[in-house]
Amino acid sequence: MNRRVFILEAGKAVPIVLGATYLIGCGSSSTSPSATADVQATSTVSNGHSHSANIPSSDQMQAVAKTYTTSNVSAHEHTVVMTSAQLSSLAGGGSVTVTTSANATTGVHTHDFVFVGKKA
Repeated sequence: MNRRVFILEAGKAVPIVLGATYLIGCGSSSTSPSATADVQATSTVSNGHSHSANIPSSDQMQAVAKTYTTSNVSAHEHTVVMTSAQLSSLAGGGSVTVTTSANATTGVHTHDFVFVGKKA
C-alpha cells in the first residue's frame, strides 16, 4: 500500500473516531436529566370554588419538606405542606393526598389535593 492510499483510507476513519469520542464523552456526563416532571393539581371544591397548586420537579428531586401557596381564588389563598417523604413519593411516580391550611375569607374551609407524580 502506498502512502497516498494509506492517507485516504485513514481519512475515512476520522468521522468514526470523532463519533466514538462524542458518544464516550456524552456517556461520562456527571449530571443526568431529571427523571421527573412538574406536578400540577386542582383541589376539591369547597365553598363553591377550587384552587390549583404546582410542585416543581426540582423540589421532588431534593426531597426536603416545602410549603407551597395555592392559586388566589375568591380573594384568598391556602398553603400546602409537603413532607420530604411525600416529595420522594412524587419523584417515584406515586400519588399523594394533602389537605390545605384553613382559610376563613369565604367561610372556614380547607381543600384536598391529589398530586400524581409523573416521569418526564
